[in-house]
Amino acid sequence: MSTSALHGRILLDALLARRSMSNWLCTLAGLVVAVVVALSATPGFAQERYGLSDEAYGIFDRWLRSSCIGDEERALSEGLLRHRAALAPAFEKAIADGPPEDELRATRIAAEARFVERSKFTLDEYRIEGVSKEELALFRRVSREEYVEDQVRRFAVGYRSNAVAGLGIVGGPGSRALLARIAADKDNPLALAAAEALKSMRSR
Repeated sequence: MSTSALHGRILLDALLARRSMSNWLCTLAGLVVAVVVALSATPGFAQERYGLSDEAYGIFDRWLRSSCIGDEERALSEGLLRHRAALAPAFEKAIADGPPEDELRATRIAAEARFVERSKFTLDEYRIEGVSKEELALFRRVSREEYVEDQVRRFAVGYRSNAVAGLGIVGGPGSRALLARIAADKDNPLALAAAEALKSMRSR
């Protein structure tokens, strides 16, 4: 095969899912959303309802499953505010609980399939620009287990980050205290999302 010039940074970002907090939720959607959506339509695949009404639950579920909240934040935010009293405790529980086990399993299945596709990609067949030797070496030595566990972790953190963002919209003083504790813990993967949620609360 003749070599092809590829934009290396984009290529490796897509394959390794090495994104910043503001972007990786969007990137991960391509890996898991088809499987998760398909399973969510089956009777055995159930999001925790936390005692919510059908309408409130629909908005809650849509927010948590959104792969890139920024695209529809305004419309969803209005729905969240209509049910803020019920949704605030639900988001707090979602932060603590994380995604349901069925969704984690679906994410794992999708990641394993993605790794198989990834392993078929032969870097030597391409001329990759803008990527260091260290990054190429990293790509080659990532194991299936490392890749899959990383994708599952990213999905779980993304789900809980969505819950944090939702709480920043509907929460009151008690929620502000919870977000402040999370934001203050720099080792917490939700710290950045909590800090952003606090900013949005202060601006209201």
